[in-house]
Amino acid sequence: STYASNCMICGAGLTYKSEAVALRCHYCGREFKSNIYCPRGHAICEECHNRSCVSFAKKVFRETLSKDPFYIFNHIIEEFPVSMLGCHHAFMVGAAVLGAIKNVGRLYNPEQALEEVFNRIERQAVGGYCGLTGVCGITVAVGACFSWLLGARCGMDQEQKMVMRVTSDVSKLIYELTGPSCCKAYSWKAIECATMYLEQYLKICFEKSSAEIKCKFQNLHPHGCRGTLCPYH
Repeated sequence: STYASNCMICGAGLTYKSEAVALRCHYCGREFKSNIYCPRGHAICEECHNRSCVSFAKKVFRETLSKDPFYIFNHIIEEFPVSMLGCHHAFMVGAAVLGAIKNVGRLYNPEQALEEVFNRIERQAVGGYCGLTGVCGITVAVGACFSWLLGARCGMDQEQKMVMRVTSDVSKLIYELTGPSCCKAYSWKAIECATMYLEQYLKICFEKSSAEIKCKFQNLHPHGCRGTLCPYH
């Protein structure tokens, strides 16, 4: 399947290791270290792995008129053949949240916001690190959005504290969905948390779809869907 977490080059199931190994990217030739690679010797750096999805997420951000972050996120994952797992989901969540804020008229300098938030996500959201450090890239995406909106930076008082409160809650919600991990479920739950805080503390209100979120990807999960344990099953 296009959506399976297999090698993008040959389709083989990926190997996950506890210790990073030295690799060379099949596409750009850059040397890097990773804990995830193809058993047939293929390797793809994070930038090349995410490039096409990041470009599509940016395109959707610029073109969408929706004021519903769930609609925007679902449009991306339904229209673009994204892998089932991976930190490209962090960029899609960022695009969905920022896109909805833009369309309700509360995002100033949208292009500047998009580029800065994506740059921050890229620096901390790395595939597989949810298992290696306990920090999911989707948490980083939500934090980057709030930090931009609040003008937070290291050394600030309440602004930085608010960003950390939001990310700690997102991280807790993701923890409750883990076993095994699922980037789709994490994304939906992170957007739920983000919209709650945006409405409660920043008075940014969105259009809400009456449709219940029902996952269409359970048969594509390489580590096994949680089934009825997942609220989106």
